[in-house]
Amino acid sequence: MASKILAIPFVLAALVFLYLTWEVDSRYSWYIVPFVVALALVFVLSPQIDWWWHKKCPPRLRPKIQGLLERFLPYYQKLSESEKQRFRDRVALYMMANDFQAKGMDDPPADLKAVVAACAVQLSFGYPDFLLSPFEYIIFYPQPFPSPQYPEHFHASEIYEEDGVMIFSAEQLMKGFLQPAQFYNIGLHECAKAWERIHHQQDWPELGAEIWDSLQAISGFSQEAIQRWINLEPIPARPVSIVLFFTFPERFQQVLPELYQRYSVIFNQDTINGKHPVLKEIAVN
Repeated sequence: MASKILAIPFVLAALVFLYLTWEVDSRYSWYIVPFVVALALVFVLSPQIDWWWHKKCPPRLRPKIQGLLERFLPYYQKLSESEKQRFRDRVALYMMANDFQAKGMDDPPADLKAVVAACAVQLSFGYPDFLLSPFEYIIFYPQPFPSPQYPEHFHASEIYEEDGVMIFSAEQLMKGFLQPAQFYNIGLHECAKAWERIHHQQDWPELGAEIWDSLQAISGFSQEAIQRWINLEPIPARPVSIVLFFTFPERFQQVLPELYQRYSVIFNQDTINGKHPVLKEIAVN
C-alpha cells in the first residue's frame, strides 16, 4: 500500500535518531518527535492516501473479467478505447473499495463482484464519483432469500438504506446480466434505486401508472413479470425505467423521447463519446 511505502523513510529516520539517542547523546531524542508525529498522520490518513494512489494507478482487471465486459455489456462495447480503459479502471476500483460478502456460499466469486461493479459504473460513468457511497456493503445469496425487511418473501434483490447494503440472489443477478432480453437486470435495478437515493436532489420526472405500458413496449417485460422475477411488491417504475434506459436505449428513445432526454441529462451521458452511447440493441423475444 502507498501509505506503508510513504511511512518507510519516517520509520528509518526515527530509528536513526533512536540509535543516536541511545549511543551518542540523549538530546537527540527531540529529533524523534516530528517523525513520530508524521507516522501518526500517515496512519490516520492511510485510507485516503491509499485510495489516491489506487486512483492514480488502478489495478488491472483479470482477463476473465475484462472478457465478461467485452462479451456481455453493450454499454462498454460502444465506448471509445480511452473510455473503455476508464470503465475498466472504475470497475476494478469499485471492487476494491466495497465490502462484498457471501451468505450460504463460499467467498463471493470475482464475476459476481464485477457484475455489480459494472452496473454501478454504468450509472455513474458521467460523474467523477462512481462508488454509490454510502451503499458500501454488497451481499450475495446463491438463490432468492428472505430478509429482516421482507421475512416472508423469498426475493431476488433489495437495498437497505439504513446500513448501506445491497443484497442479490446470485442466480438472478447473473441471468439478468448475461441475458438481459430474457431476464430483467436486478443488478442495474438495485444500483438505480441506490443512485436515486444518493441523488435525490435531482429534478426527477414524475412517472404515472401509464408509464408501464411504454416500459413493456420497450423491453417486453410487464410490470407483473418484473414483480414475479424480484418477488416484491410494489415495484416502483423509476428504477425500472432507468434499467431500460441503459439496456434498450434506442427503443427507449423511440418510445419515450422526452424521458430519454431527461435521463441523458440526469446521468450526464452527453459527456461520454460526446453523446449517449448508441448501444447495440438486444433482440426481444
